[in-house]
Amino acid sequence: MLTLLMTRMETVQYSLWIMGQGMLGIFLFTGIFYMLIYGLEKIFNPKSEK
Repeated sequence: MLTLLMTRMETVQYSLWIMGQGMLGIFLFTGIFYMLIYGLEKIFNPKSEK
């Protein structure tokens, strides 16, 4: 019984580790995408003349 519980605990920890890596990847991708849009907006923003 104890070995079955420990096996399930390892599976839960491994699945949480995989989920954490996936969420980190999503945050990194959205951050890079945001910085790309921000940079392109700064480069190609037409300057208004006063």
